[in-house]
Amino acid sequence: MSIENGGMDHYKHTILSLEALVRVVSTARANSKISITLNVHGSVISGDLVSSADFHKYLESTLLENLQEKEDPTVYQPLKAGLEALVKVSIMNVEGDLNLQYVCVKDAKIYLSHIHTASAPFWIGKIESVDGFSLGSIESPSSAF
Repeated sequence: MSIENGGMDHYKHTILSLEALVRVVSTARANSKISITLNVHGSVISGDLVSSADFHKYLESTLLENLQEKEDPTVYQPLKAGLEALVKVSIMNVEGDLNLQYVCVKDAKIYLSHIHTASAPFWIGKIESVDGFSLGSIESPSSAF
């Protein structure tokens, strides 16, 4: 996204420094991560910022493991082909710009309020939905609020 093409309008909806961090984990060596805490419409998500490629690999392995157990080739084969294609999706668009529309958090702790929390192996969301962030992750629910 270039500034000459109105790229600065993009940053009315996206935090420039967060996008830069997503760029770092997306272009660095495999399995790169940065501890982060995000505020998304009042919810707090804390964990390790990783690339969308890491999320797609996790999705592929998890879904395929579960389907193999059921041994249903009519479902397994098309899903396997689709997931393998997803893992191969380039983070570059046709103009040569990085596609940084999503933020992925591994080992996510999700704080919906001071009482309700959840954990997930991965959390993915639109980068433009993030209201704020800080570096580092929350260690325990009592330190979050």
